[in-house]
Amino acid sequence: MHGSSSGGSGAGATGGDTSTSSADASTTEDGSPADPCADACVEIDADAGAATCHACRCKVAFDGWLPASDELQCADATPIVTYHADLSSGSTVLEPAPINASSCANPSLLTGSCRPGSRLGRLEHDDVVVQWICRDIALEVDGSALFHDVAVIGHNVRTGATCFWDDVDDVTHEDDLPPLDLAEATPAELERHLAVFDLVDPGVCTKCHDHDPFVYTPYLASTGWVSVAQDKGPYSTVSLDVLPAAVDASHLVSDAAAPCLACHRLGSNNTCGRFAGDAMGLNKEGYYEAEVREAAEPGSPHWTLAHWMPTESLPIADYDAWLATFGAAREHILGCCASPGIDSDECRWAPVPAE
Repeated sequence: MHGSSSGGSGAGATGGDTSTSSADASTTEDGSPADPCADACVEIDADAGAATCHACRCKVAFDGWLPASDELQCADATPIVTYHADLSSGSTVLEPAPINASSCANPSLLTGSCRPGSRLGRLEHDDVVVQWICRDIALEVDGSALFHDVAVIGHNVRTGATCFWDDVDDVTHEDDLPPLDLAEATPAELERHLAVFDLVDPGVCTKCHDHDPFVYTPYLASTGWVSVAQDKGPYSTVSLDVLPAAVDASHLVSDAAAPCLACHRLGSNNTCGRFAGDAMGLNKEGYYEAEVREAAEPGSPHWTLAHWMPTESLPIADYDAWLATFGAAREHILGCCASPGIDSDECRWAPVPAE
């Protein structure tokens, strides 16, 4: 889902004026740039102060914009479809998985869930992309939808600055996400924000989001996924500090891995630890249905069920062609990921570029 909006400005009781970008900030007496979030970041030891400071830092990093509350709701996001692979005709036919499915062709690699009803949303505003995911829906007694987990990622593709928001589990419905922008938040809006969003250390998020702010897996195949990974742009994280910080990860730059690095970087944290092997048809866990695990066996005519890199944007005729193109790179990556981030005679790593 795409959209745009204009950011608000002005000073509020919770955080001061955050509408000025860092490039336009006034200067201090010694001529150095003033901190545009100085007023918002006074009481960061308190939950309200930390949330207000984080909101200000992110708004500045996003060129004076954060999405409005009515733009960013689970109800406005695109449904995520989990599938069952029907192989009875000899070809691969994907059909929506049943409601009670405990395994499927494209489970969530975070939760292992195949439950239908999750959603992924996307907004674009100039250089800023915001995506949010609402996972694992349940129905309350009154019939309202409740999501087990909701998370938001914002990324400035020009500068690399990235913000993460994660909700407290089992508190978010289809239309009650609070505002991210707290500059003019009412006391009730601030209270709701604190009840929903749990301020997290960005380093927790970059354990999985280690080479790019947005991570694709086949779980998101139905959403019309739009990638920023192919641009291999800068990537840094925003917290309560004045400046964005480099991601605590390396990415593989060995020439031998080049066939698998043409469209994206490969990070040394969970991309190495989990995603890379899964994408190459390895280590399929129990929440994958039997059809996928069998498709991972050498010679399976349904091999594309188990191998999801490259995506359909680069079609490969058959498994032999895949192996001829990517087999040597796969072995190199697996060898390097056994000691992620550590240079050797064969493996070369570099810091994820922050700017």
